[in-house]
Amino acid sequence: MGAKREPGLFYPNRYTFGPNWTAIPTFLGAPIAQTPEDLKAAKVDIAMFGMTIGDQVLPGGRFAAQQMRSLIDYMSYPAQGEDQFIGVDIGKLVMADYGNAAANWMADNQVNLDEVHKIVSEILSTDAIPVGIGGTHIQSYGFMTALAEKYGPGEVAIVHVDAHYDAYKAGAGRFVHNGSFFKLAVDSGVIKGSDIYQVGLRGTTPGAYDLNWMRENKLNFHFQAEIEKYGWDAVLAKLLSEVKGRKVYITFDMDGVDPAYVPGVGSQDPDGLTAGQAIQLVRALGIQNQIVAAEFNEYNPFLDDAHQTTGILMDRLIRSLLGGIQGRREGIEDPFYYDPERLVHANQ
Repeated sequence: MGAKREPGLFYPNRYTFGPNWTAIPTFLGAPIAQTPEDLKAAKVDIAMFGMTIGDQVLPGGRFAAQQMRSLIDYMSYPAQGEDQFIGVDIGKLVMADYGNAAANWMADNQVNLDEVHKIVSEILSTDAIPVGIGGTHIQSYGFMTALAEKYGPGEVAIVHVDAHYDAYKAGAGRFVHNGSFFKLAVDSGVIKGSDIYQVGLRGTTPGAYDLNWMRENKLNFHFQAEIEKYGWDAVLAKLLSEVKGRKVYITFDMDGVDPAYVPGVGSQDPDGLTAGQAIQLVRALGIQNQIVAAEFNEYNPFLDDAHQTTGILMDRLIRSLLGGIQGRREGIEDPFYYDPERLVHANQ
């Protein structure tokens, strides 16, 4: 056996600053951490990890994490780059790729969720922000149990971007599945219904029964109909006012965005958020709120187009959130802030 490695981050590549095609790819080109001791020693701010649970009728989401490490458009130099809206460098954040949370087949999802809970809890124990990437939306249950264990129910606001409300009844012989995790979490007391803030809901559900359950449990929701009626700016401002001052966990289902921008999802629904609205949303939350966890899921690489449009947008969403987090650290307080340098021509 080789010498014992001291705790800290390491690059697995021959060329530390090499581009993606010369290297072993990692999330945003970040160095690797394998243990909580690594995260603590390096004082990591953002610990990204891959999620590999598949809980969709159309398989493929379990491979999204690996795809996100090797996108053809991925700027995988060591994590850096300025946010072109607020002008901050995300490279000032200490980031790490924390590997993948292991997962077995769908029948083992109760065990799989325990592993997600374990990984999120490890990251939270070091005061880093866990950012889950890939997989399917059932994984949110593991995030919620870990966050409830650390902070307690009612302490964290959950901003849920999705075409679907994900509070269906238990089904398929399982209490928790890809569409039931919110209902189980609320009914079992893991979270409070009033902690959920949903954005982009559309599709064929909820019906009258489910909408009544949502109202009885005080869920906060912003259907796509509200956005269409009153406009995105008004709805975003309302959402931000609702969660202002709270710790926030973002759970972002890629099908919350219109399929014109995200063809590679398992449950497409037309007339969703635009790519620009989604990017603005996560950046604004990163600026205004203390982000304690985030995840971006339901990307199916098998259904994406040749240019990997869905994966590239997921990458930009992650970077935009990190830009907002760094902007907050640099003293930006206005969630609608724009860098003045980006608002004028060079000759003005």
